[in-house]
Amino acid sequence: MKKIFALLSLAALAFAQPAAADTVYVANEVTDTVSVIDSATNTITATICLGSDPAIPGTPQPAGPCNGETQHHAPFYNGHIGTHGLWLRPDGSVLLVANRLSGTMVAVDTATSQVLGYTPVGREPHLATVRPGGREAWVAVRGEDHIDVLELDDAVLFDPNRRRTDRMPVVATIPTTLGPSMVSFTSGGEFAFVAAGKQTRVDKFDADTRTLVASAPVPAAFTPFGLVSPDDKELYLIHKNAGGIGKLTILSTSDLTPVVPTFDIGPCANHIFFVGRLAYITIGGPLPCAPGGDPAIEPFREGKIVIVNTNSHRIIHELTGPAFTGDPHGVWGTSNGRLLYIGHESGNRVTAIDLGNRDNPFDDRVLGVVTGSATDLGFMKQPIDVVIKP
Repeated sequence: MKKIFALLSLAALAFAQPAAADTVYVANEVTDTVSVIDSATNTITATICLGSDPAIPGTPQPAGPCNGETQHHAPFYNGHIGTHGLWLRPDGSVLLVANRLSGTMVAVDTATSQVLGYTPVGREPHLATVRPGGREAWVAVRGEDHIDVLELDDAVLFDPNRRRTDRMPVVATIPTTLGPSMVSFTSGGEFAFVAAGKQTRVDKFDADTRTLVASAPVPAAFTPFGLVSPDDKELYLIHKNAGGIGKLTILSTSDLTPVVPTFDIGPCANHIFFVGRLAYITIGGPLPCAPGGDPAIEPFREGKIVIVNTNSHRIIHELTGPAFTGDPHGVWGTSNGRLLYIGHESGNRVTAIDLGNRDNPFDDRVLGVVTGSATDLGFMKQPIDVVIKP
């Protein structure tokens, strides 16, 4: 009971934080929506709904677009399902939303929060990563064994005379591992690294020629997240559940050799974000990994944030306590390096953390949970991924 009370009391915390002007986007997998949050106030300012088109009198088409959760199996439902992975173009002008169960990639104009168009891709797209330069996105198609490459051309994306399905054409399909789960590029876009969800392998591609240049074994078949370090020298791979525990593999981007031996980081490991010389990793909590356990218990299972020093490659601190219940999953930081946002997969909330001195993890403190209207908060169900527009 004390834990539940402490968790609920977080919502009442005042956000005494540095001024910021970033926009936070959160994917809500259950409701097929994206929450839009102002990081200056930590309040939801809008909800982007990806459900049906407006109703058509005399037909069964349900009234959208905020009907994904309730009517996604209704006749004539023509929205998207399973809103999951998010990524932004480098200039922040377009948000790409992967919808796992409808097999679609949606482009959103971040200036207006309006949907520009969408593209059907292979089964279960997990995440589309925009290649630096912003002219294409590589979609990790986890239900297949390939990457779909989408063209991002402003003249096409923003052309109101084009069909919604003609705004982001698939310009290439790249064979890769079984169940590719994420693509991460070097900062100049020269190389792409593909983590796998169903195979103990990681691939390295020449991004210009889209050809495989190297592969290496990894210790687990379920690797949902991989991210190149800011200095381009290392690839961090999160293994969600290997023998009951999450693990971290760090490889050299030059030849995919291990920088250090793979080490344990905690059960149900999820995402990673770099802040200065630190890597923040979300740990969901005890098995079974959410969703899939007892819905009455999952929101109160305690996870944590593991902090790794990227110089020593060692865990130097952990953020624990009732603020980290509900399966911490997506994580992203603001452009000034001061705030970190955590989506709780089964906790149906987003938590803000003040990082203080970004090189000192011991002064990190929980500010509280994001607030909003009852309607907007009602859409925040299974908030699984987070990205931030400066």
